[in-house]
Amino acid sequence: MKLSRPILVLSLACATPYDGMAQVVDLGPDISPRQRFQVYPRIDKAYEAMARGDGQRAISELQQAQRLAPENTEIALQLAAAHRRFGQPAQAEAVLKAQLQRHPGDARLAQALRDMHQGAVPAGQPEPQAVPAPLAQEAPKAPGAAAPAAATTAQPAAPAVDTPQRPRRSPAPPAMPSGYAKASQAYAATERRDFAAALPLARQAVAAAPARLDYQRLLVYLLVENGRFDEAEARAARLDNVKQLQSDADWQMLRTSIRQRQALRPFEQALQAREQGDMAKALRHAESSVRLAPQALAPRLQLLGLLLQDGQADQAQRVAEQGLALQPDPALQVLQGVALHVQGRGMASEQAFDAALAAPHLSRSERQNYGVIALDAALAAGQTERAQQLVQALEKDSNADVGSRREQLKALRSSTLARSYELPLPLVNCFSAGDVPGCEIWPGQEAPDPAYKVAQEAYQAYGNGQYALAADKAAAAIQLNPRHLPYRQLRLQALLAAGQKTQALEEADQTLQLQPDAVEVLALRSRLRREQGMTEAANADAQTALQMGGLSLSSEVDLLLQLGRREEAAARFAQATSAEPELQQSANPDLAYMAIRVGDDRRALSIFNRARDQGRLPDTALRDGAYTASRLAENEQSIGYFKQAISAVHEGKLDMTPQQQYETRREVSDRDRSWGVNTLLGYRGISLGAAGAQPGLYGDVAQLVSEVYWRPQKFGDGRFWELYGGAAQTVYSRHDVPTGGETTQGALGIRAKPLSDHNLILAVERRVRIGSLSSNDWLLRMGYSGGMGTDLRVDVPSWNTVNVYTEVGRFIHRKQNYATFEAQAGRSFRMGGGDSRLVLFPHAVLGADYNSERAASGKQSSVGAGVGVNMRFWFREDRDHAPRSYLDLSLQYRARLAGDERGKGVFLRAALVF
Repeated sequence: MKLSRPILVLSLACATPYDGMAQVVDLGPDISPRQRFQVYPRIDKAYEAMARGDGQRAISELQQAQRLAPENTEIALQLAAAHRRFGQPAQAEAVLKAQLQRHPGDARLAQALRDMHQGAVPAGQPEPQAVPAPLAQEAPKAPGAAAPAAATTAQPAAPAVDTPQRPRRSPAPPAMPSGYAKASQAYAATERRDFAAALPLARQAVAAAPARLDYQRLLVYLLVENGRFDEAEARAARLDNVKQLQSDADWQMLRTSIRQRQALRPFEQALQAREQGDMAKALRHAESSVRLAPQALAPRLQLLGLLLQDGQADQAQRVAEQGLALQPDPALQVLQGVALHVQGRGMASEQAFDAALAAPHLSRSERQNYGVIALDAALAAGQTERAQQLVQALEKDSNADVGSRREQLKALRSSTLARSYELPLPLVNCFSAGDVPGCEIWPGQEAPDPAYKVAQEAYQAYGNGQYALAADKAAAAIQLNPRHLPYRQLRLQALLAAGQKTQALEEADQTLQLQPDAVEVLALRSRLRREQGMTEAANADAQTALQMGGLSLSSEVDLLLQLGRREEAAARFAQATSAEPELQQSANPDLAYMAIRVGDDRRALSIFNRARDQGRLPDTALRDGAYTASRLAENEQSIGYFKQAISAVHEGKLDMTPQQQYETRREVSDRDRSWGVNTLLGYRGISLGAAGAQPGLYGDVAQLVSEVYWRPQKFGDGRFWELYGGAAQTVYSRHDVPTGGETTQGALGIRAKPLSDHNLILAVERRVRIGSLSSNDWLLRMGYSGGMGTDLRVDVPSWNTVNVYTEVGRFIHRKQNYATFEAQAGRSFRMGGGDSRLVLFPHAVLGADYNSERAASGKQSSVGAGVGVNMRFWFREDRDHAPRSYLDLSLQYRARLAGDERGKGVFLRAALVF
C-alpha cells in the first residue's frame, strides 16, 4: 500500500526551510507550498546581498521572489523596504501602490505608504539606510517558540557616513541552520521519487536538527516508501505526543497508512501459518494484524474465523462485538451469531443472524452464504419451523444448494435425534491480492473442502493478474468440489480476463445447465453473447437476470446499460453510492470506471483522486483519470494525471509505445497552452484563418499577417475562447495594387470553440484602420477544420494525411460576404530517424473561394486544383510536452477549374506558429 505522496511533500513544502528566516518572515497563507519553497532561497540570497551592501543583487533577488509569488503582500513589503534602503524611494512607492491595487484595503500596505510620506527626506538628501525589519537578524529562539510579528516598514535611523578610513559595517549573514542543506536535497530527491537516495539525506537532516518536526515527518515518510515499516512506526510513535501533530490531518493520515501497511504483513503471515497447520502462530499474527489496524474488516474476520476454528467462541464473540462497535457489518454479525450459538445463547444468536440477513444491499452470494449458515444453526438447534422458513427463503431468493439440508430437516421432524446435527463451522476464506486483504464467509461443510488450497492459489493468481494460471487453478478446484458455484464463477472471470471468450461462453452454458438460477453467471453469459454478436440472446439473458434480482451493483448497472436503460443505470448507481457507506468514500478504481459508464464523471474523478491519494490507483488508470478530469474542464488535474503517467513510463512502471507517449505529451501541450503568436506570409492567398488578412484581396499579391492571442481558461473540456489582436499588410504586388504602410490593417477580436469534439470556430472581429487604405469595420467569421494525420507521428516513417478547412465571413459596414475552402490530401514523410522533427508532405489540393464583390473579370468565385509540397519543422518540446511550435513552408501549383483566373497559378506560404 503506497502512501499518498502529496501528503508528505506538501507537509515538507509547507515547513520553513531556513530557521533564521522562519523566525522573522511569515509569508502568510496566500502562497502555495511550492511557491514557499522556491521563494525562501531568494529571500536568503537577498539578505546575504544586503549584508554585503550589494543593493542591486538584493533588490534583484526580491524581485524574482515577487515574480514567483506576485500575490504575496509580505514579499512586496520587503522589496519596497529594500528599495528605500538603497536610495530608491520612487520604486518603493511604485511597488507598494501596485500591490495595493492587487489587494485594495490591505492595512499593512496603506500604513507602509503613509510611513513613506511622513518620513520622506527633503530633495537632495539620501534615503535613510535602515535594515528592513523582516530581514533583520534576530537571536535564535527555542523550537516551537512563537515568532514575533514581522515589521512591514523600515525603522528610522541616522544616515550612515562613509569614509575611506571607516567603511560602513554590514551585519554578517546568518549561518545556515543545521540540517537545512540535507533536508533540501532530500526534498528534491523526493520530488523525483528517488526515495532510496532521499532516505540517508533525511536521516542526516534529522541527526543535525532533531527538533525540526518537518525533518522528522519527512524521515518517517521516506522510511515507509523504502519499506522500513517497523522503524517508521517506532519513530512515528515517539512523535504522537507532540502537540502540533495531534491536530495535523496529514500526520494522522500518515499514521493510519503506516498501521494499515503494517497490518498486512501479519495478515499474510497468519494465512501462511494456517496453511502449515500452526494454529497458535496463526492466531498470534491475526491478533497483531487487528491490533495494528482495528478498523479494517478483513483482519478482524480472519481472527474471528481462527478463533472459532480453535474453539474460542467466547473470545470470538468479544472480537466481533468490538468490531461492530466500530462498523456495523453483516459479515461480523454472522460470525457473532455463530459464536453465540456455540455458547448456547440461541436467542441472541438468532438476532445476530436476522440482523445480518436484513442488512441492505447484500449481494446474492452473501445472502445465500449467510442464509445457509443461519439455516445450519437452526438445524443444529432443532428449530424446525425456523429452518423451514430459511429453506423457503433460500430456495426463492438465492442459488443455494439446500437439498441435503432439506433432507436433514425432514429427518429432524421424524426423528427423536433432533439435535444430532452439529453446526458445521463457517469457512472464513481470506486472501491477499497485492496490497489489498480480503475475506469471504462460506457455509461450513460436514467434510473439509478438498479444493480449499488450490482455490486459494486461484484467487491469489487472479489478484496478481495471472489470469491463465487462475483459470487453470479454478478448474482444478471445480474438479475437487464441482457443486461450489464461486469456483465456477472464478473460472469464468479468469477465462474472460485471459481473452478466452469462446471457452468462457461454453463453460457458462454448462454451469447454467447445472444451476439455472446462477444469476451472476447468467449476467456474464449475456455479456459474452453480446460481444460475439448474439444480440437477441444476450438481451434475453440480461432481462432474465434483472428479473431474478440479487445481482452485484456492477452486473446490474452493466445489464441496464446493455439494454439501453441508461437513466435507470445512472439512478441505480447514484442510489447505491449515496446509500452504502462503504461506497461513499470508496477508492476502488473499478467503481470509478462504473461511474464513467453511467456518465457520472464528477463522482468518477473523486474516486480516481482518492485512489491516487491512497496509493491504490494503478498506473494503467492514470490516463483515464486525466481524460475524466478533462471532460469536467478540470484542466490542472488533467495535466497532473498526464504528467504522472509520463513519469511512470520513465520510471519503468507503465508500458506505453513511443506513439502513446507522444500522444500523452501532446495532451499536456494542448491543455497547457494559454497564449500563442502566429506569423504568416502568403502569396496568392493568405493562410486560412489569419487575423487581419484581407479575404477579398486576390491575385498576384503577398500579405504578411501577425497575431497574438490569449486563452484565459486554457483548454477546459475541449471548449475554449480566446482574445486576439493582429495586423496585416500587403508587402508585394506584381501589378498596380498598393503595398506598404498605407495598406496596414489592424484587427482585434474574440473567438471561441463552442464544441468539445468538433473544430468549429466562431469569431467577432473589429477591423481597425491603421494605413490610409485600411478601414474600420466589423467582421463576423465562422471556420471549421478537420482531417487526419496532421500531427507528427513517431511510430512510423510515413502516414496518410488529410487536411480540410473552410471559412465564411461577413463585413458588416461594407456588406461584403466571402467564403473560402481548401482541402489537401497526401502522405507525410518524417525526414530522418525516430527523433526527427522535420516532415515533408507532398499532396493534392483543391481550393475554392467566393466574394460578393466581383473581381475585375466580373466573376465572384474561383475553383482550382493542383499539387503541392509542404515542409514543416516542429520544435519547442521537453519530457512532458510534445512540440508546441512549428515552422511551415508550402508551395502549390493549381490549374483553374472554374470561375476567375485567380484560382490558378503558384501559391506560396510561410508560417511560424509559436
